[in-house]
Parts: sequence; structure tokens; C-alpha cells
Amino acid sequence: MLLSSNLFAPSARKVLILFLLLTTLLGVRGLTLTFMRAHLDDPAWFQTGSYAKFDRPAREILDGRQNIFLINDPTRTELAQYPPAFPALVALIYGVTGDRSAYAVQIVQWSLDLVLSFVLIVGITVTAFGWRAGIAAGFLAALSPLFAMYAAYPSADTPAMWFVLAGNWLLLLAAKRNSVWLALGAGALLGVACWIRVNPLYLAAGWAITILIVAKAPWRRRVA
Repeated sequence: MLLSSNLFAPSARKVLILFLLLTTLLGVRGLTLTFMRAHLDDPAWFQTGSYAKFDRPAREILDGRQNIFLINDPTRTELAQYPPAFPALVALIYGVTGDRSAYAVQIVQWSLDLVLSFVLIVGITVTAFGWRAGIAAGFLAALSPLFAMYAAYPSADTPAMWFVLAGNWLLLLAAKRNSVWLALGAGALLGVACWIRVNPLYLAAGWAITILIVAKAPWRRRVA
């Protein structure tokens, strides 16, 4: 009986750790979502003016009055200020849910981020440092008020972050496996992120320099 208990103890510990991790994640994210849903109309907590700049193009896309990638009206120069992907994503959420409000975008983004950001953060850490570090990173991500708050914002920052994190993971794998194709995949994901939010644009230079420094390969392959 003692031998049997010892055999199953590691598995039981893993299940308990996973349960605590998911409970922490759902608890912190759920409470933050509840708070933000009650404050979406409060400019002190949510930038309603900034969201309106995405809401209007999304409605026009749904109504057939605006092209996703082209500006139909040359006087609408304000549309060139932001990349086109997030208004298109908002329009998609409006169309699927039938609810043209920030609340619909919020709940869809929050639900996706609950899975995607957690898996990507843990995956990056496990690939770089192993499972123990991955579990620690998972708890830190679950407890982070910044991650929880951004997940509850209906904004372009969170979807862009998914592609940046996924690109970081591919970049790490590219460095470990000396794979040019994985490096190109990381760049492609960064390009998608820039279609949502232009801020990650300069990461391309930082990633290239990082590969040149850390990749264990001949210089010609590093440059490639």
C-alpha cells in the first residue's frame, strides 16, 4: 500500500498544482472582469473615446459602407491612424454575437485571453527553463493585476499581445533548433500583431539582434 501511494503521489501533486493554478487564474480574472463590466461606461476606467475610433469603422464594415483594407472616402484620413485588423475583428464579433457593444468585445476577448495568454506564457517558460519555471510563470501570470486588467479591456492591445507572445515562442524555438523557417514564422506573427496594433513594429530589430547573439550556428545561418 505504501509503495502504491508513493507511485501515485507525484501525479496527485501535479493535479493539485494544476487545480490551484486554474482556480487562481479564474478567480483573479473573473473578479477583474466583473469589476470592469461595471465600469465600461466610466471614462476614468475605460477609454471610451479611443474605443469609439474602432467602433465606428466596425459598424461601417458590417453595414457595407467601409472596406477593411481600403479607405473609400479620401476625406476620412483619420482611418489611416490605426491598423485595419482590430476594427475588422470588432466587426466580426459584432456580427457573430449580434451585439454591437463594447461588452460583446470584452467577453469574447476575455474568454480567448484566458486560454491563449496562459498557454503561451507557460509554453515559452517551459521551452526556455523547464516545467518548474513554467508553473511559477503560470502562477505569476494568474496573479498579475496588469494581465487581468488588460484582458478585461476591449482594446487592440490584448489581441496584438497574443501574436507577440506566439512570435516570441517561435523565436525561442528557432534559436534552439537553428531553424530559419521558425524565425520567419516568428516574423510573420509579429507582422500580424502590427496589423492589430502598430506598437510591436520595432521588435523586429530587437529579435534579429537577439538571434545574432544567442543562436548557436555559423554566422551565415544567423544572418539568414
